[in-house]
Amino acid sequence: MQTVFLVVGWLMSSFLGALPKEHPFHVGVVEVNHNKVERTLEIQCKLYTDDFETTLSRLFKQKVDLIDPKFHDAMDSLVEKYISQRVRFGINGKGYKGNYLGFEHDKEAVYAFIEIPVMPNEIREVQFDISLLFDLYDDQINVVHFTTNGQRKSSKLYYPQSKGILTF
Repeated sequence: MQTVFLVVGWLMSSFLGALPKEHPFHVGVVEVNHNKVERTLEIQCKLYTDDFETTLSRLFKQKVDLIDPKFHDAMDSLVEKYISQRVRFGINGKGYKGNYLGFEHDKEAVYAFIEIPVMPNEIREVQFDISLLFDLYDDQINVVHFTTNGQRKSSKLYYPQSKGILTF
């Protein structure tokens, strides 16, 4: 019986020791949908929770907890400040300011939501400047997916490149 406990203990410690302390890549995803009916851009930014918490904590020099609901209101202002400084869009050569709608936590990710009102009906060119988590990781990649008129185009931004253009 003691042998069984030793084997189980060895297996558990081997398994737990083999778990990565950190995921091997750093990526964020920005999903943008042009809602022609509402004349808005609906933007969703997806980031790994641990990376985002570490970035906010270092930047704002305070403890950050994006998971616990009792801290949600306090964290909401940090997320808004961070996202509004690092996610910018221009459409057909004109810059637009986004309205931060909030964030939510789901499994290993945090989703932040932004809406940009009063979009033109036809989008010919999208300019963007997205530097999410560039504060912390020099291997950060931000993937941008943009959909308008049923057409989806994507771009990858590798640190330190934060700017891109998509044409439709």
